[in-house]
Amino acid sequence: MKLGTSLRFIFAASEESLRKYHEIVVDRGEFSDIPLGVTDVRLQARQLLEIAKTAAEWNYGFLMVGDSHASSYANAFAPTPTLARMLAVTGDMPVGLLYLAPFHHPVLAAEQVGTLAAFAPEPLTLIVGNGDVSEQFDAFKIAKGSRGRRSEEFLTVVRRLLAGERFSHEGEFFQFDDLQINPVPSTPAEIWVAAMAGKAVERAGRLGDAWETAPGTSPEELEKQLEVYSRICSEHGRVPKAVLRRDIYVAETDEKAWEAVEPVVAAGYRGFGRERDTSLVGSAETVVKRLGFYRKIGFETVLVRHIVGDHKLILDSMRRIGDSVIPAIADL
Repeated sequence: MKLGTSLRFIFAASEESLRKYHEIVVDRGEFSDIPLGVTDVRLQARQLLEIAKTAAEWNYGFLMVGDSHASSYANAFAPTPTLARMLAVTGDMPVGLLYLAPFHHPVLAAEQVGTLAAFAPEPLTLIVGNGDVSEQFDAFKIAKGSRGRRSEEFLTVVRRLLAGERFSHEGEFFQFDDLQINPVPSTPAEIWVAAMAGKAVERAGRLGDAWETAPGTSPEELEKQLEVYSRICSEHGRVPKAVLRRDIYVAETDEKAWEAVEPVVAAGYRGFGRERDTSLVGSAETVVKRLGFYRKIGFETVLVRHIVGDHKLILDSMRRIGDSVIPAIADL
């Protein structure tokens, strides 16, 4: 089993950030990040680099950077420049980035991925998500109900562009004439589809090189979704690759881990309310045991992100994961 990390990239912009987070996101029951950590944006950037460097030094399998837009309640670090800067400290560790497809033009996205791939270890991974926060769709004047169709069109176009094809496109959302991008990745970029349920999981099976699960999905629901995903992959001649997405925090004991995590959960972390069942929180031994269960039901790759926002706690947890979790799950 391989373990990689997705970095916290949404931070408090001011002391008012948490209040705005609740007003905009939690009260609507939408999926987003609670803005945690220091409020100095330059310190936030330096801490992100330190976390990325730590992941490389402690033998994480890969590193991913997320995406958000039009955030009025937090500092959201854009994935393309963030990952480009991180490449200076991550060495040979495989990397990737998430694009929320409704907010990106596929030509620009493909050009950015092609350029990043020239600097990054190969293959670079592109994760494609739908987005969820209504505020973002409203700001762009995009109908939230169109996000699935937009993502599907985006996926189809980006894959062809990254393969070096020259073509014209007249779609529902994107149009261009006789176009080709350069550079293209010398090793084809992997395209993962992040999907929470239903048609999005089926889309991952039809169009993606992998399916990235949602962090708040229960173990029982994951088993059902995995069956659907595997069936769709088989119907479309694709080899299934299911990537388990889980939130994490590892301390010396289970008690100390939950002592650090409970205040974040109580403050409305992601709005899940199911962290006891869905997250990887506890001692290294507890986390390895839980990962063993997921391996048995069919997950060989896991992408984790820290629940806590305190920089020191994140680094301490990352080192424990590197010391005691990654070696223990390598042969699962």
